[in-house]
Amino acid sequence: MMNSESEKNVDLSIKLGRVSLNNPVLVAAGTFGFGEEYTALINLNKLGGIITKTVTLEPRKGNPP
Repeated sequence: MMNSESEKNVDLSIKLGRVSLNNPVLVAAGTFGFGEEYTALINLNKLGGIITKTVTLEPRKGNPP
């Protein structure tokens, strides 16, 4: 059984290609909005990352707003 002190020392960091994350917990833009809606429920600094919508250098046709 782990105590609270040993739980703090667990390393969950991962590397995805050249990107290093503190942990593997990711949220996605489509289900997580802008994140501000969840600040009362979760400390956003504890997340490993936020997956954004598609970003391109050139405009492209997509769904209307």
